[in-house]
Amino acid sequence: MSDIESRIADTMLAKLRERDPSLGPDALTRPVGELDLDSLDLVELHQQLERELQVKGDLKETAGFAFLDEFTAYFVKLANRG
Repeated sequence: MSDIESRIADTMLAKLRERDPSLGPDALTRPVGELDLDSLDLVELHQQLERELQVKGDLKETAGFAFLDEFTAYFVKLANRG
């Protein structure tokens, strides 16, 4: 796992654990619908990832993501653009 992927995973786990402190890294591959995240949670996650990686993403694009690993792939791509 790259440094960027680790930072993304840590940020996402912190957000998930606000809802359920027992969640572990395996939750990062689960569908968003199984994780009790509402649309506000997903906007907050998007914004936290932007701040952590110092990038600007498109909320319209991430709103359609069904799995958290889609967030990872998207933000890795943004971060690697510089």
